[in-house]
Amino acid sequence: MTEIAQLITTIKRELKAQGLTYQDVARGLSLSEASVKRLFSSERLTVERLAQISQFLGFTLAELL
Repeated sequence: MTEIAQLITTIKRELKAQGLTYQDVARGLSLSEASVKRLFSSERLTVERLAQISQFLGFTLAELL
């Protein structure tokens, strides 16, 4: 498993732990749910997008990594 895949798995695990869905992430990041699903499935997240997701989850990017 690549490091990016591990990071996405961590994000998904945290979403589940907080009871959040892709739709919640989409609303929080002003994206469509389909866009969020594509981000996670493509494993092509920019540092900026990772920072946004970590902030949405209540973490710093460093904590998430």
